[in-house]
Amino acid sequence: MKPQNTKAFFTPTEYTRFVVDVLRATGVNSAEAGVVAEGMLWADLRGRHTQGLNRLPNLFERLSKGLIRSPAAMTWQDVASAAAILDAANGIGYVAGRRAILKAVELASIQGVGLVAVRHSNHFGAAGYYCALAAEKGCLSFNYTNAVAKVAPYGGRKPVVGTNPIAFGCPTNGAGPLLVDLSTSAISGGAASATGDKGGRLSPGVALDAEGRPTQDPAELKRGGCLMPAGGARGFGLGLMVEILSSILTGSAIGKEVGSMFFTWDRPVDVGHLFIAVDVERFLPLSEFLARLDKLLAWITATPAMEGFEAVRIPGDIRAQFAEKFAREGIPVAQELQAPLWQLAQHCNLQLPWNHE
Repeated sequence: MKPQNTKAFFTPTEYTRFVVDVLRATGVNSAEAGVVAEGMLWADLRGRHTQGLNRLPNLFERLSKGLIRSPAAMTWQDVASAAAILDAANGIGYVAGRRAILKAVELASIQGVGLVAVRHSNHFGAAGYYCALAAEKGCLSFNYTNAVAKVAPYGGRKPVVGTNPIAFGCPTNGAGPLLVDLSTSAISGGAASATGDKGGRLSPGVALDAEGRPTQDPAELKRGGCLMPAGGARGFGLGLMVEILSSILTGSAIGKEVGSMFFTWDRPVDVGHLFIAVDVERFLPLSEFLARLDKLLAWITATPAMEGFEAVRIPGDIRAQFAEKFAREGIPVAQELQAPLWQLAQHCNLQLPWNHE
């Protein structure tokens, strides 16, 4: 029995219902399942498919095996008037991430700045999602997370740190926030896996095989290879900064100690995150901030485009266009993901919104 391609997409309502129902089948309560569905939906609506539904089969398996707890007994520790630590107790990363950024925003509303460190967590999806939540509250924000070691240090040939994303966001006068969300590796781990799933080749200069030789074969990453840092020494410096902030400072696993969601089945992965929120109104009126930002963004978008570019865009613009399109027309499901989702549906006695036989 194989899934057909007659309707390989979800409406946002169908998407949310499916994610919640799958997670409920593992014992996750409705509230936590809803948080995960919202985070995944946010990513898939914006074309960040490697951080959306693509993660559901693995999350289901790790929950089913007890490698992620739900509900987890997460606990807070206040460490300063504007700072706190959240021990995620090996709970769902999306739940820990949402609690942490909202706490950081709350602290910022009182103190002007709020910082929350998260320890003993799991993959939390798209980092930009949490900056978008903060922007809705009138805050600019940063967040950082470490991950399983996949990236070699500059000049090295074995992985030491993860792809270690950095995200920044702030409110704008437009329909959505300005969002910068990037891995500190030459290509994100999800993008590398997606390239392999589609039978593609990696760009030159982004990966090494197990012997430390340059490779364009994504399969080499599963055979002991690794990614290279973005921008050479600069990218590795940023990745190292993220590692220190999200693992060493938080008390989570460090570098090669971090488990893999896909290959570590005997223990929790133990990742860490760090969230910082800044209440714009404490520095100048929000209307003034937005007007000043408008001026800068207008200068950027008015810049003549290079050959091969239609226009100069602001970070987040293209993703926002995807969100509008997919909310209206449905969220596409990649062909290689249809079979795993169909298997999940069968296991949970659920129906998919496209036909299969």
